[in-house]
Amino acid sequence: MLRRFPFPKGAMGWKLSAVILLALAGVTALAYDSSVNVEVRWRVLPYQSLTWVGPNDPSLVSVSFPAPAEGDRERGYTESENALRLHVTSNVPWKVQLRFADSAGVSALEARQGGDEYVALSTQPHVLAAGPYGVYDLELDLRRPLRDGEAGAGAAAVQLIATIMPE
Repeated sequence: MLRRFPFPKGAMGWKLSAVILLALAGVTALAYDSSVNVEVRWRVLPYQSLTWVGPNDPSLVSVSFPAPAEGDRERGYTESENALRLHVTSNVPWKVQLRFADSAGVSALEARQGGDEYVALSTQPHVLAAGPYGVYDLELDLRRPLRDGEAGAGAAAVQLIATIMPE
């Protein structure tokens, strides 16, 4: 059986009803007034991309040295400026390393980037360039030291491996 709450009649009843309604409205207003803090977190994973830039197929890179001129023999090397081009994209600080793929085709070959000192390449990786996050086009110079009495054209083909790593 449902019972009704007996409200007093008259002016007193209206006042009591108004107080109850105001109390309910105040509780509702307090509920809307309170706030909730929500913490959102995300993690951006490192992204790095390194590609050879070439005229045709970027997976095949060919460098040839001209036959040494008299000036090359006097200074002891032949040089090919901007012989290799690399495109670097990274959202973290990076470094690029260069090495021979295997010791079978290793010849005397040196590389540098941006006018730095030449580094003799081997099967061990050598850092040639580094930088902060961003997009870069790197141009690498190659130099081939000449042996005494060498008069032939460029060295035999070698396989180079370039890698990008977080700094």
